[in-house]
Order: sequence, then structure tokens, then C-alpha cells
Amino acid sequence: MNIVQEIEGVIGEKINMMDSEGVIIASTDPARMNTFHAGAKKLIDERLDELVVHYDGEFDGAKQGINLPVTFNDKIVGVIGVTGPYEKLRKYGQIIRKMTEILILDIALSEQMWIESRARSRFLNEWVHASPAEFATLAEGARSLHIDITVPRRVLLISAVPLMNDDATRTQVTIEEAERRVSELCAAGKDIIVYKLDSRIALLLPAQPDEGMLAFASRLKREVEARCQVSLAIGIDAEYRGYQYIAAAFERAERALCTCLRSPSKQPRLYDSLNMEIFLGEIPDAVKAEYIRRIFRNCSPEEIAAYISMLELYYECEGSVAEASKRLFIHKNTLQYRLRRLAETTGYDPRSIKFSSLYYNAIHFYRDISSNII
Repeated sequence: MNIVQEIEGVIGEKINMMDSEGVIIASTDPARMNTFHAGAKKLIDERLDELVVHYDGEFDGAKQGINLPVTFNDKIVGVIGVTGPYEKLRKYGQIIRKMTEILILDIALSEQMWIESRARSRFLNEWVHASPAEFATLAEGARSLHIDITVPRRVLLISAVPLMNDDATRTQVTIEEAERRVSELCAAGKDIIVYKLDSRIALLLPAQPDEGMLAFASRLKREVEARCQVSLAIGIDAEYRGYQYIAAAFERAERALCTCLRSPSKQPRLYDSLNMEIFLGEIPDAVKAEYIRRIFRNCSPEEIAAYISMLELYYECEGSVAEASKRLFIHKNTLQYRLRRLAETTGYDPRSIKFSSLYYNAIHFYRDISSNII
């Protein structure tokens, strides 16, 4: 239907599109949809260059006008018809025909690109979940898609987190804008494979040391966040081990991404920089919640949230009261008071090396679960 509307918008006349059987499949006149056009059928059967209908009813289902064949790959695939006096329409003949063929070609190319994209996504999904023994079989399919699976690559997993609490539709639009921006920025990169997952974007980059991966991730984060209302979380796999271990690389990048998503700053995280985060996923949420309740006994959920934010900054500052108070925008005496009060309430002094690990675990558990569990 878009084709007839596009052409009508240019020449201002009624347009019909007939298939190879002469049936009107698109029309600016709704009453003519799915009706038979005998003139169009005659044009196709006799392979005419043009068929003029001089008056309404000269051919069954036809009205006065001009009808032209539409070809694709040297084959007549349909007929485009314009309603009106021939003398008025004659000057439009070849223009209409070429316009139609260009629009059909554009649709065909779009469909071909969509099919190729689906085939590529299907292959990539098989590739990243394959066992090492399956790689010989996958190599042939990869070549048909112009992918060399033996090239050393590392994995980045990306998640776009909207900054605004919009409705579901607007949130999805924001996420898709950020994902398109990621794809655009990576399109110019040499041998970068962009792979869309359900709620993630995977990038397979030529292998390089951690420093190079972090630099790339940080630059990508800055450029996307400068244009889109999102915070971009990025997880990076471990050092390259071999193309047969791509599934393990994805798993490690996923763990790094989960850690990044829990962090307020959402700075890119390397798998090799993770500590206890490696096994966080193995601990049930109920156990994490119980641990937090025990550490912060006698504290309300609101107090726990405030203490977690305070301790997170305090430990990031290596226990420096002066630096932490500056970043918290409070006087250092106020911070000292809150730390002492926490120690008195829980029995665990956060300033003590002996108890700091308890709070360190609690911070990670808290960031890993929903606050309504606590």
C-alpha cells in the first residue's frame, strides 16, 4: 500500500497495483481492493509494454487510464495502473514505472537485509553457545556470512539503563535509541561484530589487552551518554584464551556486566577485576537478604539504604574520613558521628579492619537484590 500512496503523493492521481494474476492488491480507492483487473492480466499474459484503457469497462474491472508492467530481476511481477484520461497521463508513464520498480527494489533490499540479519543473529547465537567440539561444523556456516570465527576476539556486553522513569513505551524508545547509537559507533570499527540479545548488546572485538578494552568501553560510554538519556553499563570478559572458548567469554562478560549494573557509577568492569562478585550469583537472594538484616540489626530499611550509600563511599575512599565527607557533602565530624552510631547500633565498627569485610559483603549483597526483599 505504501507504493501506491507514494506515487499518488507525487502525481496526485488514483493509483492501483495489480499482482501477476491481475488482482488489485493495493489501491488508493478502497472499493477496488481485491477485485480482478482484466486489462492487467492481458498486459502480463501478452508481455505488453503498455495497456491503455480508453473508457470504463473496456476490460472487466478496469477504468479509464494507463497500465504499465513492473519488472524485478527481468521478470514481470505486477502492473501499476493510473486512473484518468490517457492524454493527461501519458507524460507520467515511464516515470511511474521507474518509481514503482525503485520502490519495489528498496522493499526487496530491506527484506533481504532483514533475512541476512536474522541468519547472522541465529548463527551468532549458535556460535556463542557452542561447545569446542562443534566449532568445525560452525566454521562453514560462518564463511557464508563472511565471519571468521578463528579471529581472536573478546566480548563486551552492554546494557542501556534509562535515566528517566518514563512509561514503558518511552523507556523502550530510549533504550533502542541508545542501542542504535552503539551500533552506529561500532559500524566504522574494523572487524567488530555487533550482536543484539534480548536485553543486551554484545560486541565481539579483535582481542587486545585489558587497557585497550577499557579505553574502548569508556569512550563508547561517553559518546552514547552524551547523545542519549541513559547510563551505559558495560561488562568485559577475561583475557583471550582461544576462539573455542567464546561461550565462556560470554559468561564472564555477563558477570562483569551484572557487577557494573549494581554499581551506582556504572563504570565499565573487567571480569578479572571482580572479587566476591564472581560467586554472588550462586548465593540465593533470600540468604543475601538475611545476611543484610543480621549485619544491620535494629536498622530500618531506610536506615540500611543510607548506611549502605555512606559505607560504599567510605570504603571507596580507603577509609579516609576527610575524603569521604567531602564526597558526601557533609562535615567530617558528621561522618564520624554516623560511623560511631552505626557501630553502636550493630555491634560492628565499620572503621575496624576486623569488621570491614562484613560490611563489604553487605554492600555487594544489597546492590545485588531488590530493596523490598530486605
